[in-house]
Amino acid sequence: MKDWHIHTIYSDGEYDEKEIVDRILKTKIDDFAICDHDTIVGSQKVYNVLKEKGIDNISFHTGVEFSCRIKSMYGGINVHLLVRDFEFDDKNILYLIKKISKCNKKKREKMAKFIHKVYGIKFTKEEIDDIEKTTCTLGKPHMYKLLCKYGDFDREQYYKKMNDLRTIDFKLDAEEVINRVHKGKGKVTLAHPIEIMEDYNLHIEDVENVVKYLKSVGLDAIETKHSKHDKKMQEIFSHMAKKYDLMQTSGSDYHGPDIKPNVKLGVCEKM
Repeated sequence: MKDWHIHTIYSDGEYDEKEIVDRILKTKIDDFAICDHDTIVGSQKVYNVLKEKGIDNISFHTGVEFSCRIKSMYGGINVHLLVRDFEFDDKNILYLIKKISKCNKKKREKMAKFIHKVYGIKFTKEEIDDIEKTTCTLGKPHMYKLLCKYGDFDREQYYKKMNDLRTIDFKLDAEEVINRVHKGKGKVTLAHPIEIMEDYNLHIEDVENVVKYLKSVGLDAIETKHSKHDKKMQEIFSHMAKKYDLMQTSGSDYHGPDIKPNVKLGVCEKM
């Protein structure tokens, strides 16, 4: 069983390296990648656990999920690119990590100000610092957990409100990511393409235009199997991948039951 899209506590997942490895072993996954948002720390730590335990009957792929933007299409759109099979010391990967880390610092400040404006709650610097001690990429789930210390707030409504927060300036350029990754050994996959349709109210033909553009600048694969893709969408994206000679990958996008209750580890299709 393959699952090339798993998150840990080092971005916005629930489990640390030892816990996620235990769950992977119990789920009978034999081929996987840790793709935390904008950091390779989780991937490194899971690799070390596998090495320490002497687990060599599982295929492990280095991974990271970069938050990117295509400025030239549809007035600018955000996409997520999964990067895998790179070396941990690759200077181009480390450059991208450093660059997106600076962006994320500014994004955190903007999120905190937005929550203050919407909910009237102002987080202290100490509260934010405490969260950052436990993760490398502070995101919306962390902010929601902190918000709930101040009251009972509906999760779904919170995310709807947070969708109004514009963070277009805090992304990596998609073409730059692909170019830099290819200077090393890495491969690049377009993650969960259905989200492009959902986020921008686009049609499948528009998503194909995005795929065509990304292919022209070196995209390697499409995540055709994903926990948001039903059978019909899998078939559509599979056809698209074949049309543009792209590899097909599978990913659950697992974060843990509290963050994504309907997503199961190793299940790479909509349930």
